[in-house]
Formats: sequence, structure tokens, C-alpha cells
Amino acid sequence: MKSIFRFLVSAVVFLGGGFLILCFTMKDNTSELGQGINKINILVPEESRYVKIDNAHAKDEDGYGNYDYTLTSYDKKGNEHPIKFTGMGKLKQDHYLEITTKGTYVETYKETFKDKMPQIVADKID
Repeated sequence: MKSIFRFLVSAVVFLGGGFLILCFTMKDNTSELGQGINKINILVPEESRYVKIDNAHAKDEDGYGNYDYTLTSYDKKGNEHPIKFTGMGKLKQDHYLEITTKGTYVETYKETFKDKMPQIVADKID
């Protein structure tokens, strides 16, 4: 009975430690694995980030009109973060988006205006 208990405790510690290491190392990872980890990561808060659309960084890889964007986003403090998301069609050049994220996982996006952003972000985004 003691050996089963030790095994279970060791397994929980090992798996929990591995998950925590993944959580800390995947915060700004834009790969599919990084986005999947960030979606369930309890250590990463949901936050708004802001991007300016640059269609030079858009690719229609599947041929169905869904464009993949890899851009630089800014949080409300003005810190830069890489972001990768799929737009439903080609988005308007030089328009601004407010993206709701959890790490690099994009939950939603909506168009916004420069005067609706925090001032520090509006200064850096252009």
C-alpha cells in the first residue's frame, strides 16, 4: 500500500512539475503547441492586445480565403508580444484590432480605433 501511495505522489509531482515548466516556457510561443498550452494554462491571464494589420505578413495557406497573420502585438503596458492568428478573409490594411488573448492563444478579435487604445500602445503601434 505504501509503494502505491509513493508511486502516485511521485507521478503527480512529476506531471505537475512538467506542466508548470511548459506553462512558463510557452507564454510567447506562437506554435500550435504553444497556443494549445496557453489555452489551458492557469498561470496566463486573459488580456487585450493591439495590432495594426499589415497584409504583407498575411498568407492564404489553405486556399479558402482564410489568411494567417503573424504580427507584433502590444499589451496595455506597451510590451511587445508575437501573435499568430487566422482572419476570416483578408483584413483591411493599416486597420487596428483589439485581440483578446490568453498568452499566444487568440480567443477573439475586433476592429478598434487608435484613440480607443491605451496611449502608450497608440504611440508604439505605428
